[in-house]
Amino acid sequence: MKYSKMPGNTARITYLMGWGNYTRVYLIDASPELNSTTLKKCVDTLTGFIRLSKSLAVNPTYITQIRRNDDRSADVLVAGHWLPVSRRRITPVVRQLRGLSGVKIKGLIQFRSCSYTDIMATDLD
Repeated sequence: MKYSKMPGNTARITYLMGWGNYTRVYLIDASPELNSTTLKKCVDTLTGFIRLSKSLAVNPTYITQIRRNDDRSADVLVAGHWLPVSRRRITPVVRQLRGLSGVKIKGLIQFRSCSYTDIMATDLD
């Protein structure tokens, strides 16, 4: 892993992983790089990235599949790696993925459309 500034070509970035005050930048064609800014600042400067959890953000063009787990959580397949989606962010992530034009994601159909009240009711169970 090498230290670098944020790559100018964001199309090469598959996902970002927060690591304290640093961010690991995973690229499609190279080893991970370390950036000295927080994940929040990185996501704010990069357009189109989807936040999966407190410590993960993903470039949606590299998502090929999404799956629901038995414990009401979900995972997305990004460049051969399964990344977890936090339970409270599943619905916003699914909505963002459905809003993408021209992108086919396997498994997206198994997630029903639900409203905010549906989310609150299931969280209270």
